[in-house]
Amino acid sequence: MKKSVKLLTEYFYPELAATGQLMTQLAMGLKEKGFEVEVYTSQPTYQGQDKSKLSGREEYKGVKINRLSATQLDKNKPLFRIVNWLTFSFLTLINLIFKSKQKDILLILSNPPILPFVGLFLSLFRGQRYVLIIYDVYPDMAVTLGVVNENGLPVKLWNRLNKILYYRASRIVVLGERMKQTIIRKSDRKTDTSKIKIIHNWEDPEFIKPMRKEENPFAREHNYHKYLILLYSGNLGQHHDLATLVYAAERVKNLPIKFVFIGDGAKKKKLEEIVRERNLKNIDFHPYQPLDKLPETLTCGDISIISEDKRVNGLCVSCKIYSALAAGNAILALVNKDSDVAKIVQKGKCGLIVEQNNVDEVVDCIKNFYYNKKIVKEMGNKARLCFENNYTLNHSLEKYVEMLGDV
Repeated sequence: MKKSVKLLTEYFYPELAATGQLMTQLAMGLKEKGFEVEVYTSQPTYQGQDKSKLSGREEYKGVKINRLSATQLDKNKPLFRIVNWLTFSFLTLINLIFKSKQKDILLILSNPPILPFVGLFLSLFRGQRYVLIIYDVYPDMAVTLGVVNENGLPVKLWNRLNKILYYRASRIVVLGERMKQTIIRKSDRKTDTSKIKIIHNWEDPEFIKPMRKEENPFAREHNYHKYLILLYSGNLGQHHDLATLVYAAERVKNLPIKFVFIGDGAKKKKLEEIVRERNLKNIDFHPYQPLDKLPETLTCGDISIISEDKRVNGLCVSCKIYSALAAGNAILALVNKDSDVAKIVQKGKCGLIVEQNNVDEVVDCIKNFYYNKKIVKEMGNKARLCFENNYTLNHSLEKYVEMLGDV
């Protein structure tokens, strides 16, 4: 008998956010491996100019999709974001109460952070099995970003509930060793820590492949083949050190170097404001691009930038690292030197690591890349090799299949 998996994720096809793409690929992969997969998700939010709602129920490549009509208020405002979390999680719970069976395995993403408690509720009152996929550790992430008070009652209650959540989970998936140690530290002493599994995120090696800028339509359209390009693609959110890049760009504005930001997020307006005030011509901003453009946009640069706020070390792992490796780009990582991202870059010998907020060192790295273009090519080749040997979809999918088979 096929195992039935119900995947709970706010973002799913045709979502352009990285989480949506990852969850879509995971669902399709599990379906191909013989699982029955049904998804509970929200309406897409990153569809470019198309804001029309999609059907509440549809099937995509054999996977059933339930799109719930949760609120979609401005997620850059903390209160509105919490309302979105609450409505989506509540609607998911109501649907599962009536539609899920005890034999179903709930595969629950940690975002939105209230969502995992749907699994805890169904476990307590129905004996439902659930597997957590932790992309961001809460409430620590909210505390770090200043959304909630570390010593407040909500955070203390949340941490106590997390102990029960981790204890009752059948398995817990994290993205790296630092994250694993964080979850162990936050768990109840009775929790079996052997059920915490490290399964990295991934990229599809056939979808994202290295491409010369001279042959890249997106790069040629914007004349990027004439410059050394430092590319940041993805969420321009609160837990990324991005202002450092803008200040570094100002210091190298007389060189044929361009910084390209593709995406959106809470910090974008502030960054654009700094660029206007300083009249910087070597920085371009682009919105999220259509999914079929990703093979071009992710390979339009020479160096991919991975950036994390130093406070989130051990709380998340930037998924940008996997697409950057797949694209065959050299890496410039603005991260803690003992972070999971730093370990990946060090293991692959495919980039340079700079502590956050260090503009001088970032400028030195950029100049090193510019005056030693051979190094850029060598690191790019090593990045792709590191990816192919460790971080393809098949590598991670096999681990998910094995783990779910044991549940």
